[in-house]
Amino acid sequence: MVLPIRDFDGMSRLRSVLSAGDRLYLSRLLCERAVAAVSNTDLDLVVTTSSSEVRQWAKSQSIDVLSDKGTDLSEAVSGAIQSLGETPWLVVLPDLPLISGAALEMVAVAAAIRTVLVPSQDGGTNVIASRGEFPFHYGPSSFHRHLAARPDATVMSCRELSIDIDSPAHLATFSNLSSA
Repeated sequence: MVLPIRDFDGMSRLRSVLSAGDRLYLSRLLCERAVAAVSNTDLDLVVTTSSSEVRQWAKSQSIDVLSDKGTDLSEAVSGAIQSLGETPWLVVLPDLPLISGAALEMVAVAAAIRTVLVPSQDGGTNVIASRGEFPFHYGPSSFHRHLAARPDATVMSCRELSIDIDSPAHLATFSNLSSA
């Protein structure tokens, strides 16, 4: 499984509702949740990053690290996937507060048959699983671009992998979910 972590200082779209320190805390917490979820599976984890801070954090947890070129997310993930060759892979974005090992395993099983896409609640793509090369096109409405590139993909709707936190509205939604 590839976990692309651009930087812990990210989450800039939450700047209007969270301080820099709170965004840093949330970013680390979400990454730690992702790592904990993977630890409950048979999946191998690799982090791809251009951040020395993320690299240190990953190595301190005995996670393999692949360097990205510090470009955009799509190029960083493509580089990581190219290094894996024909090995089956999952790419999971690190901002999923409900992520679970069971949900990851469900995607991995389905991906043994064909490419799997898990859309976010706002039209992005939170999880992609396949093998070999893939035309990554992250950004707003990326799910539709990914599905157009692989129209035969299995689309999985999974609460644990569909809810992400990358906007103030998402943060409010998650806060309401977790207090209910």
